[in-house]
Amino acid sequence: MVLIALVLAASQPQDARVLTQESQLKELCQALRAQPAEADLDPAERVVARKAALARREEALSRWYEVEIPSKGFAFGRYRAPDLALELDGDRPVRALEDMLFLDLEGIDDVAFTARPEQVSEWSREKMAGTLRLRVVWKPSADRCAGSAAAEAWRIAGRVRSWQLVGVEGVVAAANEDGEPVGTGPRQAKVEKVTLDSDRAPQEDEGRERLSAAQRALDRCAAAAQRGGNLMLSFSVQDGRVREPKVIMDSVRDERASGCVAHAIAGAEVGGSGSGTASIAFE
Repeated sequence: MVLIALVLAASQPQDARVLTQESQLKELCQALRAQPAEADLDPAERVVARKAALARREEALSRWYEVEIPSKGFAFGRYRAPDLALELDGDRPVRALEDMLFLDLEGIDDVAFTARPEQVSEWSREKMAGTLRLRVVWKPSADRCAGSAAAEAWRIAGRVRSWQLVGVEGVVAAANEDGEPVGTGPRQAKVEKVTLDSDRAPQEDEGRERLSAAQRALDRCAAAAQRGGNLMLSFSVQDGRVREPKVIMDSVRDERASGCVAHAIAGAEVGGSGSGTASIAFE
């Protein structure tokens, strides 16, 4: 967990301004609106004031901001079990700073975090307890800031540089600006099941040990994959060894990774005869 946090911290923009107060929101919206007070100014002074306001607006649009969205301010979407991916729900703006800040974030519908089923359950429990937060580093778009100090609410559109889920133990998952999962450490390959035509009774370990000699090679395939997911391969068995393995189901959607797995199990000693199948997950 510490290593993940260090890697993610190193990838964050160092100049991101952390928004924590209402006064910061007022200042940001004033800058985005670029509306200087021009009362009692002569024409020359008005030109100077307008130029200064536009400069403030450009500076505000160029800066990265960081904000933490509490548990009640965001929602999870569907869980794609084959991809081990938990999506964010982008049907409504996320809310931060005691519901004073509403953010319309570009690409939120494409954001997914790598998550095993047990992690989804844990994060859901933390979210209900109010201890799970969504941390985003974002930059305002050219759209104007809506809202007012009188209403104590502001709404801003923006694009995100990074997404992080933060729990009681720190950062638990992250995604990059494209919404792709990152920073979760190298994936590993888990052999879930190996079956052969010659099996007369179910294997106690569902045949997983048959590919134990190929585990290191499979882990290298998983570590190099672009995303997690599941693979199923079929193969023939000659002299007790895997021959001509072929990928017949692939939710990883990475041809290089699937080719790597086929190569890794080719020649593996599995015993038996006939043909077989192997189910392998990248986690």
